[in-house]
Amino acid sequence: MSRVFSKKKTDLDNSFYKLNCTTQLLNFPESLSYFFEQLGGYGEKSIVAQIESILDIDLSIFQKTYHPEMESDGFWIDIEELINKLEEFESKIKLNQNYFSKVILKPIDDRRKQVKLDFENLAKYQTENPLSLYPIDNGIITEKSLMDSIIELITIIRELKAKGENQIRLVYS
Repeated sequence: MSRVFSKKKTDLDNSFYKLNCTTQLLNFPESLSYFFEQLGGYGEKSIVAQIESILDIDLSIFQKTYHPEMESDGFWIDIEELINKLEEFESKIKLNQNYFSKVILKPIDDRRKQVKLDFENLAKYQTENPLSLYPIDNGIITEKSLMDSIIELITIIRELKAKGENQIRLVYS
């Protein structure tokens, strides 16, 4: 689950989201949360990395994440910088109408099979089945769900800015 952590105890409550004023945590839209969280599992083959390449956009700002157990006061992101990146992302998607058709996904979930293989057989399986190295097409991330989530997150962040926030943290848990 991806979340936004605000500095102030801002009171936000509307049909899209509710900021918990005690924890100051606000959930990301679901498909955008999944989109950014799966990066580590697939590296260059992740949907994020593929879309960065297809759209020629740097989305690394979303990897600047805060981990509460680190007991650090760092990892704050300027709200205006985040809004600008989200607007750039939205704009690049609109300019590249069929970008999502270029994303490579594996059609079946073969993780259970791969887990049971020893290293040598796993390497052989992945060589014979190159799609096994890509994320599963589970329907969570689609062209429409990604765009809807970007628009929703822009709305959330703009509302936080309107309430006086100027920095936030991204938390993935």
